[in-house]
Formats: sequence, structure tokens, C-alpha cells
Amino acid sequence: MKNLIKFIFGYVLVVFFINFFYTEYYGNFFFLLLTFSGLIFNLLVIFKTDVLSKKYKFLSAGFIGVFTAFIVFNGGIVTLMYVKNLNYIEANRFIDFLNYNMLMKFTTAAALGNISLWLGYYSKIGDYLFSFYYIGLGYKNFLNLEINVNFPKTLIFFGLLFNAILFSYGGFGRGTATPEDYTGFVKYLLIYSSYIQKISVIGYFLLALIYFKTGLHKRWFWVSLSLLVFFALISGARGPIIFLFILTVLPYYYVKRKVTKGILLIGFVTVLIAFTIASEIKSFTQKVDTTQVSLADYKDEFIQFREASGEEFDKKIYSTLYYSIILRLNTVAPGSIAIKYKDNHGLDKSDPNFVKEFFMVPVYTFIPRSKVLNSVFPSWGNWFRIKVLGFSDSYFSNTTFGSVAFFYFLGDWLFVVIGFFFYGVSLKFGNNVLELGTGLSFLLYLTIISSLGYITASVPAAIVSFLRYIVFLPLFFYVVIGFFNRLRL
Repeated sequence: MKNLIKFIFGYVLVVFFINFFYTEYYGNFFFLLLTFSGLIFNLLVIFKTDVLSKKYKFLSAGFIGVFTAFIVFNGGIVTLMYVKNLNYIEANRFIDFLNYNMLMKFTTAAALGNISLWLGYYSKIGDYLFSFYYIGLGYKNFLNLEINVNFPKTLIFFGLLFNAILFSYGGFGRGTATPEDYTGFVKYLLIYSSYIQKISVIGYFLLALIYFKTGLHKRWFWVSLSLLVFFALISGARGPIIFLFILTVLPYYYVKRKVTKGILLIGFVTVLIAFTIASEIKSFTQKVDTTQVSLADYKDEFIQFREASGEEFDKKIYSTLYYSIILRLNTVAPGSIAIKYKDNHGLDKSDPNFVKEFFMVPVYTFIPRSKVLNSVFPSWGNWFRIKVLGFSDSYFSNTTFGSVAFFYFLGDWLFVVIGFFFYGVSLKFGNNVLELGTGLSFLLYLTIISSLGYITASVPAAIVSFLRYIVFLPLFFYVVIGFFNRLRL
């Protein structure tokens, strides 16, 4: 605790003096210095304090949440990588919108949120909430079940079967297919496709955990992984491919307590595939009506599309690969622009009602938003791209402005501090779930991390997912796993 307070106090002084002596003429120097100091602060807290447990240090929610949200995405490593001739603005496509005053304000807000997060994480609130959840509400009974291996195998089988059916009808992937394009069974599969895809992934994770622990069911593991990679690729989305890699590495590390050089190499290749081949398939599914392409002709149609679009791909994907990866992982520029927009224009009736969405989270947790407002969570990224940046509305694309800017939209500096304090509390709650050390608790922990490990601008949706996971997922597994165990297959 003493080291944590010392590091926080030192970081506060550094942030204060950097802002006090800041001049716009040397704006780039002060901005990079502030970013670098935040990086050093987080690394000191992670490696030089006892905030994170030794047993699960690199799996802990605190490490993952802070590493992704602050050391990587909201600043730190990625921002320092994304400079050209030591000039951040020159290297950014938002050059017409940015200045160093804006970047300094964003980075200072991120620094306050960063400090508040660690204070929330180290406070006892997360421990008290977990104790009430685990003992007081009786979830202890739901998180200590023994898993019958036929349970994950069944999930994998049905999840992949449903994906194959959707694929055969042209309804799988990031194409233009909607439930209204179909009738009967396929229509309902498409409506619930996001949940169906999670079925096989959850099954795969549990099987991976069993395989790495026992060495059994090797063929099931590799066949399942191969098929999931195939469907992840043809979905045309980067996230599922990277997520599959994470879902393989985490159980391996959880069991073996090590990460090899080969795993790191595979991770690098995975990211390249996600930003190249998957991007090509995404373009194919967006420009070709896949509902009219049969399963047998899919490969030939894609090859023809690839040959016809080679020059466009080289220009839009491969020549800008480094830029695309870094931009996706960095919310400093769009977050700075969002804060400037809030300061200069405020939010009017045509803008999202961030306050309402945030305080409706308890309702949306138990009653789907689609039932309350007849719509899903809004696409704030598309609003930001069109309204704030002034880009074309002829196509749909999400440009995230990050969680720092979201809390600033919600209530300026005060809500940045409050929001990240309770984000830290939530991460500590998740870490207590991890410390239980059972297969189901690890699965629940990963679902928590999938929603909170890195939250973008969709903070309400992330919190709703977090609350639904901790409330309903253990109950679901208690019923289903109990059923499989009683069958004694």
C-alpha cells in the first residue's frame, strides 16, 4: 500500500508540473512526456507494488484492464509508437482536427481516470461486493461444479452446426443479410446468431481448459479450433480471430503458468491475419450479396473478387497495415476531439443522451433494451464519425472515441474520476472470481474480462454485459451442467 500511495503522489505531481509548465510551442514534447510518465506510472504499480496477486499477476483483471485501457489503448505504448519525426499530429489522419492543447487535456483526463482506477481497485469495495455475491447471495453453490466433458463437446457441436446452416444460406458473416431476408428456422437462427456463436466459443474454452490440464480429447480440441478459425475468418471480422487466440492462450497460461516464444509468434501472425485476410473477406461480404452465393461457389466467388480488387486491397489494406493496427488501438486522437466538441458545442437534442443511457443500465440488465426502447444500444461511433468529425454518412463505420471521452460526455472531470473508480472496483470484483480457481469461475472471469477488459465508448453496454454475466451465467451453468452430470454420459 505504501508504494502505491508513493507512486500515485509522484504521478500527481508530475501531471501537475507538466501542465503548469506547458507551452503550445513545445506542445509535442510536453504531450509525449505526459504520455510517457503515465506509461511508467502503470508499470511501476504493476511490478513494484503488491496490488496484484503473485499467483495470477498477468491474468488478473487489474493487469489486463489497466494494460489495455491505459498502457496500450488510451496512451502509453501505442501513442509512443504512433509518432513521425517525434510529431504525433503529423502521423495522424485527424490532423485537421487536432492541436496539442486538445491532446494535453485528454491525456490529463486519462491520467486522473488512471489514478482513480487504481484507487478503486485497491479499495475494499470490490472485495465486499464479491463477498456478498459469493456468500450472501449463494453463488458459491453455482461456481464449484465439476464439468462433464460432454457438456463443452455438445456446445461446440451445436454452435458449429448452427453456424454451418447460416453459412449455407448466406446468412453468416458481416454481409448485408438480415432476418427479414429469410423465413422459418433460418430467420430465428439469424436473430439469435450472436448468442449461437458464443455457444461454440464457450464450449471450446472449457474443452481447452480440460485438454491443457489432462492432455485428453486432443482430436476434439484441434478439430474444434480449426473449424472455429474457419468460421472466424469467413465472418469478415477481426475480433473473433484475435479473441480465439486469447481464448487459447489464457487457459494454457492458467494451467501451465508460462507463455512460450512460439505462442507470441502465433499471436503476431494472428494479428496480421486479422488485419489482412479477414479485412479482405469483410470487404467481400459487404460488397457481394452472399445470400445469393451457394456454399459450393463461395470460394470461387471470393477468389474472383480478390483478383478484381487486388489493387484496391494493396492500397487500402496492405500499404496502410501498420497505420490501421495502431489507429485501431489508439483512442487519444478521437478522444481529444470528442472532449473539444463537448467543451465548444455541448450536447443538444440531436446528440446521444449519454446520461440517460448510463442510468438506465440497471433496467437494461434485466429487461433487454430492445424491449424498453424497441432498439439495441446505439452506434455512437457512427454518430461521432458523422456529427463530430463531419465525415460522409454514405456508409456505416464505427469510430470509437474511447471510455475517457464517454465519461467526459457524461459529466466532465468529475465523472471521469467517479467512472474509473468504479471501473477499478469492478475489475477487483472480477479478480476475486479468478482467485476461486475453478473451471467455471475462470470461465465467468473471462466473460467479465471480455466486457470490462477494455471498454470503448460503449460503457453502458459493457456494464450491462458484466452484470448479466455475473447474475445469469452461473445460474445457467448450474442448471445445464447439473443436467449433464446427472446423465452420467
